[in-house]
Amino acid sequence: MSNPSHSMFVKDIMAVNVVTMPPDASVLEVAKLMKQMDIGSIIVTDTDKPIGIITESDIVRRVTAEEIDPKGIKARQIMSSPIIHVTPDLPLTDAMRVMAKGGIRRLVVLKNHSLAGIITSRDILRWSPELIDILVESLRMKESQATTEHKDLEEEELEMGGICDSCGEYSTDLRLVDGRYLCDICRE
Repeated sequence: MSNPSHSMFVKDIMAVNVVTMPPDASVLEVAKLMKQMDIGSIIVTDTDKPIGIITESDIVRRVTAEEIDPKGIKARQIMSSPIIHVTPDLPLTDAMRVMAKGGIRRLVVLKNHSLAGIITSRDILRWSPELIDILVESLRMKESQATTEHKDLEEEELEMGGICDSCGEYSTDLRLVDGRYLCDICRE
């Protein structure tokens, strides 16, 4: 099969008008804004730096199903963090591989450590139905990789941004070390 996304990049299909909320916003405020904007996720930002993402699924699983009052819980308490992200110049097929490897449907797009956009699996499917085959193949490749060496390489390919578990500083280069997300300085 020919690769229709060979010349397509994340920047070609990403949404640039990303809806954000502060970490101290209540989950009720987040849900209301998601409904108003007719979107399935919101990026949580702290001083304009993306530190987490909240999806409809997060609200259902972490608030509604747990019978927690959405007025009394903050966005930072239920957000998924750190954020797996890509850059606008990444080829679309590579972004799809990151999504498949991370088991996620949304990717934050950062340019010079700033929020530039978001790309979703729905965006990808909307642009070219033939990309479904590439996504399926990426999933098959992930499942068929059996060696520890390849698993280590996969983890290194996932770029994560958020707050370092050691120093508390924001970093766009977090890595999982002994169960903690550490910035490049704290990993040394």
